[in-house]
Amino acid sequence: MDTRKLAEAISLVFNAPLVTMYAFAVLIFFLNPPSSLFFFIVSTLFGSILPMTIIFLMLRMGIIHDMYASERRTRTKPFMGTIASYLLGALVLTVFNAPPSLVALMACYFVNTLVMTVISLVWKISIHAVGISGPATFLTLQMGAIMLPLFILLLPVGWARLKLGAHDLKQVVAGALLTILLTWVQVLLYLR
Repeated sequence: MDTRKLAEAISLVFNAPLVTMYAFAVLIFFLNPPSSLFFFIVSTLFGSILPMTIIFLMLRMGIIHDMYASERRTRTKPFMGTIASYLLGALVLTVFNAPPSLVALMACYFVNTLVMTVISLVWKISIHAVGISGPATFLTLQMGAIMLPLFILLLPVGWARLKLGAHDLKQVVAGALLTILLTWVQVLLYLR
């Protein structure tokens, strides 16, 4: 496999909506709440399926030109749809008395995406780096040091985004570091 195809595969497998599903699956398995399957379906619907559906619809309509909304100026609309999905997901989880950690994770996705949308108005930050560092931070704070190796995923994901010319190093590092800080602060606020 040539390196470009490897970078494309890494970018696809670690696309933010898919990582969202992985993160909720790990957290639900760890918490093992009653109605685990229901909470997994809800979190997958609002955290992954609806955001991916919005992206695919906007791609078909020509609003964005690729599934990653690579052009900074085209990012606002798919991001706004994703923000709405995360907010709705947090509300549904709250209504159905989901464990506080599940609601908090969805709230983190909402706030982090909102912040990245504002930044994307003027600068193209790496959403792939955001998509790894946010859940890695949240899961480490909730489950302990056993989750620290998740941060290693930033290396192949960052490399892939650089290899594809989607971002420069500053955009990848900024996405990771800002999201670690944002998520850490939110966990302190939501789950004291």
